[in-house]
Amino acid sequence: MRALAIVLLGCLALTACGDQRFEGDVRFKVTKADSEGYDLVLAGKQPADMISDWYSGRVAAKDFVEPVAVGDEVVCHVVQERVNEKHISTRTQTTDCKKA
Repeated sequence: MRALAIVLLGCLALTACGDQRFEGDVRFKVTKADSEGYDLVLAGKQPADMISDWYSGRVAAKDFVEPVAVGDEVVCHVVQERVNEKHISTRTQTTDCKKA
């Protein structure tokens, strides 16, 4: 009986935290470029399981595998996690961007 209770509590904890993280490759379009980074907007639909909407964002040039230009479509690896920090509900990390 005790083992069953532990298993059920473990499942409950996993279910409650199930939508706290998204990780995957997302397609974007470059809208602005300079030596420090790139402004990106979604190219197409946002993945349904992303935990926070992406309207636009800036990604540092160091997170790109190769240089890109305004108008290029790129694919980036995105990790989103829910956090409980003052003024921040979702932390997003965008890396390994390359031309689509």
